[in-house]
Amino acid sequence: MSTSIHQYRGLNAQSTDNEEEDYPPQLTTLTHEIEKSKWSHIDDLDEFFARVYHYHQNHGMPSLILTEFLNLFQIVFLAFFSVFMLECVNYNFLFQSQHVISDKKNNSFVEKRSLHDVIYPLNQCVNNVDFKIWFSIVIVFIFWVFRLIKAIYNIARYAEIRSFYISALNIHTNDLPNITWNEVLEKLLQMQKKHHLCIHKQELTELDIYNRILRFRNYLVAMVNQGILPPKIDVPIFGQLVLLTTGFKYNFEFLFFWGPFAPFQNCYQLRHEYKVYSKRAELIAELSKSILLLGILNLILSPVIFVWQLLQFLYNYTDLIKRDPSVLGSRRWSNYGRLYFRHFNELDHELDARLSKAYRPAMNYLSSFVSKFLSVLAKFFVLTCGTIFAVLVLLTIYDEDVINIEHLLTIISVTGAIAGIARSLIPDENFVFFTDQMMFQVLAHVHYMPDSWKEHANSYIVRDEFVKLFQYKFVYLLEELLSPIITPFILIFWLRPRAVNLVDFLRNFTVDVVGVGDVCSFAQMDTKRHGNPRWLSKANPKKSHQARNGKTELSLIHFVHTNPKWKLPAESIAFIDQLKDQAIRESSTIEQSITKSINDPKTTDSITEQKMEQSLTKSIYHLQSLVYSPNLPSNLIKSSINSQPQYDFQMQSFGQMPRGGVSRIEGPLFTNKQQTLLSIAQASTLQLSSQGLPLMPGPNITTALENSLDMCFSALYIHE
Repeated sequence: MSTSIHQYRGLNAQSTDNEEEDYPPQLTTLTHEIEKSKWSHIDDLDEFFARVYHYHQNHGMPSLILTEFLNLFQIVFLAFFSVFMLECVNYNFLFQSQHVISDKKNNSFVEKRSLHDVIYPLNQCVNNVDFKIWFSIVIVFIFWVFRLIKAIYNIARYAEIRSFYISALNIHTNDLPNITWNEVLEKLLQMQKKHHLCIHKQELTELDIYNRILRFRNYLVAMVNQGILPPKIDVPIFGQLVLLTTGFKYNFEFLFFWGPFAPFQNCYQLRHEYKVYSKRAELIAELSKSILLLGILNLILSPVIFVWQLLQFLYNYTDLIKRDPSVLGSRRWSNYGRLYFRHFNELDHELDARLSKAYRPAMNYLSSFVSKFLSVLAKFFVLTCGTIFAVLVLLTIYDEDVINIEHLLTIISVTGAIAGIARSLIPDENFVFFTDQMMFQVLAHVHYMPDSWKEHANSYIVRDEFVKLFQYKFVYLLEELLSPIITPFILIFWLRPRAVNLVDFLRNFTVDVVGVGDVCSFAQMDTKRHGNPRWLSKANPKKSHQARNGKTELSLIHFVHTNPKWKLPAESIAFIDQLKDQAIRESSTIEQSITKSINDPKTTDSITEQKMEQSLTKSIYHLQSLVYSPNLPSNLIKSSINSQPQYDFQMQSFGQMPRGGVSRIEGPLFTNKQQTLLSIAQASTLQLSSQGLPLMPGPNITTALENSLDMCFSALYIHE
């Protein structure tokens, strides 16, 4: 990274002579030296780069336009279908077991009911709609108009991005699935030199663009890391609950980042008073008032929002639960987990790639906690409900008139659902349990966890803490369903008293970066300012300024892996070199031990024990167990290794290599071979075992697979 990156100013020392000045005036003289073009001097680079990223990830305009219009249609459909079901259906006639009519001779017979018979005429349907329904329709219509305006605006802006991709980046829509984000990023950096997208810097760096795209997301990640978020509430019987629902998260972002009374006066600049300590008390009172008003507004709108959430739940999940009830017993990374595990400056597709790889190990870890009581109970329900379900289905197949029996279809659906859910709770009898090792397999991909988890991975305390990050799907659905009800109370009674913490956080952890604006200081990944000596950082900042769980150090390592051409600042280079030097020293110690054991066989046992105590040896062992785990037959890394074609790098150039579906890959597909922690470890640890890690044969090339393995190893090593 160029030295200009660290030309940021502390907020307390910032000049207040000209509050309208966003950046140093001397930099604006650069504009006279740059050729004017259509893409010069973009006004809102945050939005521009974010749209460039989303355009790439969505593979162009067709899917973006389709998404916008289907979202609009979904609102109309849900609203009118709900009104139709409430006011236009004759339920008294629909729920009759039979429709008996008489002819002119008073002969009674059963007439088959048709769809037309149970639907009211249009005029009667309209007359049935009362004031409450009309009021709801008006609210939905206003919301729909707002979404329509937003959709038109988004489509217009993405049309500009499409033009930018084609005319400036020379990337056509059909090519997007076969181009990595890293390649788009390189073209953006070249565009700065040619068209000068940013007026305030001569050159942009990868970190500049990431800081702009993830400006507010980095603040959220830092708040979670510092313990300000998420809301944690102690509830009798249930214990401590983490309530970071999508509704609360939306309200929080509205309140702090882009709402009319937000601390940020625009997308790149914090309001000046938040940078001045003397304004602290005034800002705390102002923020408390804003939180209270937002909480009251949420409370007033909660009935409408709750009904909307309920309708979406019924329409989206009823059919899925009926077909596959076990989906409720599946798990997902919680909103809290996604922020807890997220690195600073990590884009969505990079996070999704890591968490997808960690999903299977995480499921296996939690499956190792077998409850015999629950297992026996689940087998009982599988037997009883499954038997009833099977018999009723067979009777229906034999005679379809059986289905006309009252509530029979309900019994079939309920018993099938119970049997499916119960079956998902029965553990695999062929599963091999190594709880501690499974935790390391999870760590290799998620990169973060408290040190205490490693030593007590088999305890229910650790298991319960991990469940907060990796929750049941039905828990997530329940939280989202109840979110309109609980969010107002969280805002008023939990968030409002913490206004002082939020004001102090924004003042203490915001820096002004040249050419970028105000960003979270943690996002600079400065080990000197936010490093921790426990994680190999040489600096020793105040404890209140240290990132927890090695977040600064691991974020830096991850950013280097995903952006290998990034020019690191001096402090970051020193940290990376120190990490490699320690690995080299341990590697040398292992090699000396091996030589000594060969010369003196009597010392073999003690030397082997010493070697296993080395962090390097432990880490390579954990990574090998991940790749070759018997419990991971479809492990992503292992399947990638087995299916990876063996290219002849001497005969083929990059352009001749087959590609496809690479838009969501972390980092570049290929980079120049560099010394990595994994290569250092392999040089020594291959002598400890006849089985090493299978890497690609390219002599001067590092593949995306090798890069991913090295990041896994780096996370394991730094935790040791």
